[in-house]
Amino acid sequence: MVGLLFISILLANACTKDFKELNTNPTLLSEDLVNPDYLLSGVQTGIGGGLGASDIGDYCGMTVRGDNAPFADHYDDGAWNATYTNFCNNLAAIIRKTEKDPALVNKKAIARILKVWVYSQCTDIYGDIPYSEANKAPDEAIASPKYDIQKDIYLDFFKELKEAAAELDATKDSYGSADFYYGGDVSKWKKFANSLRLRLALRVRYADQQMAKDNMSDIQEADLITSRSDDAMIFTSDDIEAHQNGSYNTLINNFDNPADRQSFVAHQLTGKALLDALVGSSPATNPLDPRTKVIADTAVLDGASLNPPHASFGFRAQPLLGSVPVENKYPYGSGSVSQFSLFWYVPVVEQPILRSSEVYFALAEAALFGLRTGDAGAYFKKGIQESITEVQDLYNNGKDKMADVTELVYGSGFDINGFLAYKEMKQSEIDAFLASPGTTLTGSDEEKLEQIMNQKIIALYPNVLEGWSEWRRTGYPRVLVASNEQSTFHGVAPRRQHYPNNERLINSINNKEALDRMGGTDDMMKRIWWDANAAAPHPHPGTVESRPTPWK
Repeated sequence: MVGLLFISILLANACTKDFKELNTNPTLLSEDLVNPDYLLSGVQTGIGGGLGASDIGDYCGMTVRGDNAPFADHYDDGAWNATYTNFCNNLAAIIRKTEKDPALVNKKAIARILKVWVYSQCTDIYGDIPYSEANKAPDEAIASPKYDIQKDIYLDFFKELKEAAAELDATKDSYGSADFYYGGDVSKWKKFANSLRLRLALRVRYADQQMAKDNMSDIQEADLITSRSDDAMIFTSDDIEAHQNGSYNTLINNFDNPADRQSFVAHQLTGKALLDALVGSSPATNPLDPRTKVIADTAVLDGASLNPPHASFGFRAQPLLGSVPVENKYPYGSGSVSQFSLFWYVPVVEQPILRSSEVYFALAEAALFGLRTGDAGAYFKKGIQESITEVQDLYNNGKDKMADVTELVYGSGFDINGFLAYKEMKQSEIDAFLASPGTTLTGSDEEKLEQIMNQKIIALYPNVLEGWSEWRRTGYPRVLVASNEQSTFHGVAPRRQHYPNNERLINSINNKEALDRMGGTDDMMKRIWWDANAAAPHPHPGTVESRPTPWK
């Protein structure tokens, strides 16, 4: 269905007005026959946990690229193509289909809300993008749409979210089971719309603080996502292989034996900023964050087995290295750093869209800087508690499938019971962690912001685009990068992605106009409009280690 809609738009662009009827294929799917329920389901499953682009998880310290080349200058058109030829195309079709029927107001409003979410992901990746002239009806399609200024796009986001939330009517028909997020529950969609508005308002605070304040101060806390039951998410499914978690499918389809699977898993490393936020700055004196052992594994290499013996590597992560001397790579080799735990490899996993933990951390920041009223410290602790619940769910949802996954990776005879007993987040551990100093905001406002963002990066995972956006916006978490990186970007993470090459060919005038607003070049280091915090990124106080030989 997605393909047919896209084909019809392409053909509409190719036809002149005079030959419209002669050149319209009568077998093409008419929008009059489109079922909004099917389109919404297709968009939600296609989105998964969000749009993205390669390497952006590295930029914000969430992940480590397998080939350890995080600063390659490259084109990644996936998010752009998905936005324009699939997701927003189909959401716009839903809106056109339903906008004249008052009985279908909920279907229209929900499509408007989700359309803002998709476009917000796209503009946060590229900057100025086609918006007001994009995704028109087939007979109104504009072959070369203009690039709207990002500030104007954000202003329209706020208008759309306010209007759509106001339209939602519990007495009218909705999507029911076709809505994989909320089962058509319009009260939950209203919370999603307001929570998305809070996210986007906070995003612009360094560029236009008054705009940020105006678009969040009127939202009541009761109208936000503030509990796990209201989270926007979708799960992969094990009904057919195509619906399963992609990481699980990689294990079963790409490798023939446990040794090769172990090698693959060993290269899926936790980012240093993410792991440092979990472990904390004083692991010897503070209780270990119980989320740590569910999200990550301790290093495979045991220091006691080395010659000479070395202290346990434990939970340890690798900084961003890239093109560095081999002496800077040796300290992080031989299994001496942590990898993501096998709970990310079960066939059914959660793909988050927007969760209560993020909302609480957003409220904490907004209260801290006077953008709305509230107790920043209380919101901060509540965000941690909600994140703990999310990670508990990761454990509980995966434990029944873990025996199958560990057999794939480690073969038969693996002590699955001992593994699960160790990984389980015990209530005594949770209580001890919540009572520790690390869950209380202290210091200056900027130091408190860093605490909030360190916890937020944990809660956002695995949504790497949101992590990258928050890192660009605030400069936190601090990401340790090798100082002598010799890549195109000299060890500094990019601020945006290149526009697709095709845009220079098929929409050259408008593409050039957008580039001229950025100084004339399609530079990945150019800051998009809301990326206006001059202090970001904040430097990391640590150093990249060095040793003359590999661990033995």
